[in-house]
Amino acid sequence: MPEHPIEFTCKTACSFVAGRSHFEAHTPCLEYVAARESNDVTCIALADGADSRARSDIGAQVAVTATLGFVCKNFESLWQNMEKHNAKAAQRLVNRCLDAFRRKSAKLGCDINDLACTLSFVAYSRGRYLSGNLGDGVIASVDPDGQLQALSSPQNAEPANTPLFLTDQKVAARLRLYRGQIGATTGFALMSDGTAQSLYHTSSGVPAPAVQTLLEWNATLPRKKMKSMLGDNLQQSIASKTAGDCSIGLLSVLQREGHPHALGIAEAQ
Repeated sequence: MPEHPIEFTCKTACSFVAGRSHFEAHTPCLEYVAARESNDVTCIALADGADSRARSDIGAQVAVTATLGFVCKNFESLWQNMEKHNAKAAQRLVNRCLDAFRRKSAKLGCDINDLACTLSFVAYSRGRYLSGNLGDGVIASVDPDGQLQALSSPQNAEPANTPLFLTDQKVAARLRLYRGQIGATTGFALMSDGTAQSLYHTSSGVPAPAVQTLLEWNATLPRKKMKSMLGDNLQQSIASKTAGDCSIGLLSVLQREGHPHALGIAEAQ
């Protein structure tokens, strides 16, 4: 545990927009991203619904809501699970999402597979972070030297370029989890595959410099102004370049005034 568990504060910003194909067809955006703060935990989560599934827009909302609630409530036990092996923590989170899917599918009268979606999240509490990624999204983070890196790159199933979804068989084994200590101001960004087309360099595996700019804005601008600017940039500069939906979630961990700077992300598993 860090010596000063309350020396940091968090700011979040989230936005999602329908891509050209869904906008022109008057169909809903299949992506969803949101944030929650409770139990000394700040968490952002993002899900991208499967294009081929009938109710995946609802599935994305269910998965994000379930993940935010579960991670904020169970951060400490998940951290302990991951100290020995990630498998238990991954299975617990997947089970929570699938339980929520079963309840929602029963209400909607649809098959659980109709709710299929990807999932990514980052949570911060008392100098530590937990993160997870399933599917073709990207998680970017700021390393100890203040440089952007891909904490988690896109991952697809077989056949090639087929996204992984929460409703897939044995999917817990494919959910990649990470944890680490944070000792300085830092930031994280979740992005769907549509957003990553503009903000992630597939060839090098490095996030685009614009991600750093967005995190700097999030750290310094008032929340209301940041929400507006993030939405405008997502719509005009990112979504305009792809037919697919786009979503992004930002989490900035800021050092409270009066505390000396320490190291950055010190550990990752």
